Amino acid sequence: MSEADVAAPRTIVVGVPVDRMRQDQIVETVMTWTNAPHTRVAVGVNAAVCNLAATDRVFHKNLLEADLSYADGRSVVWAARLLGGEVPERVATTDLIHPLASVSALEGKKIFLYGGRPGVAERAAARLRDAQPDLLIEARDGYIPSDQMDKLIADINGSGAHILFVGLGDPLQQDWVARHRDLLSVPVILTCGGLFDWVSGDNKRAPSWMISSGLEWLWRLMIEPKRLGSRYLLGNPTFLYRLSKQVVSLRRGSAQ
Repeated sequence: MSEADVAAPRTIVVGVPVDRMRQDQIVETVMTWTNAPHTRVAVGVNAAVCNLAATDRVFHKNLLEADLSYADGRSVVWAARLLGGEVPERVATTDLIHPLASVSALEGKKIFLYGGRPGVAERAAARLRDAQPDLLIEARDGYIPSDQMDKLIADINGSGAHILFVGLGDPLQQDWVARHRDLLSVPVILTCGGLFDWVSGDNKRAPSWMISSGLEWLWRLMIEPKRLGSRYLLGNPTFLYRLSKQVVSLRRGSAQ
């Protein structure tokens, strides 16, 4: 990532870079990229992403190759500030997609959604279009057989999309981007996990007070306890342990 791409400095949180950017700065950066000739990648970073990167070298390498890494987790914002990096705010991808869709509609840019269970991405696209009637958008679910992947790539390229959201979950979505980035003509790719479940309305978002208090993770745990139990109940303490090791290491280094 060059300084021309993202002007804000970065903070390394448990081995993962986090750009110190507000939501409006990210929107401006992404929309600028839609006019560029090369494909750029943006990823959201939360505690689960940091934990996975600490144990999966390929995933970590793929993260380092992203052009923009924003704080999609309140714990990452707190961690970055503790480490001396002034990350201004959490930028949830569930929030980010709406201003991107709004500006895309105004500028005639097209969005492509790929991932999720059958029908979910299509419902998400329909809701985004309801909010922005001029929005150009297409969607495909994530259940594409490997022998039809070439056709999917051709469909994405043929759609003329400017922004591609890939919602396959980590580490699959990062691996998919790494494998196909050079084959895609879309200028911007954002990995987005289970975003389409929330945008479609299949999952109800947490109350505003929980979001503002940094407790959205608890709401998600309540909705999907079996799938997210280990991620939060074991993952959060693991993240804090790794963060504490980083803080101690930095303090020892500064004391020498």
